[in-house]
Amino acid sequence: MILAIMRSGQSLNRFEAERLGDHCLHSTISTLRSKGNLFSDTWEWVPTRFGETRVKRYTFAGVAS
Repeated sequence: MILAIMRSGQSLNRFEAERLGDHCLHSTISTLRSKGNLFSDTWEWVPTRFGETRVKRYTFAGVAS
């Protein structure tokens, strides 16, 4: 499901993925990368109830040839 969402053009961070049922996005990305999918990632700051925290935003970049 996460791969389909990201292939449609949507990027995700861990909090957005959590709402979609993925409790450990970095592990999902690692698994998808090991199967030949390419992702770019960038750090971003997101607000939390305690202030802000830094998370990665992942974007689908294609399939390795």
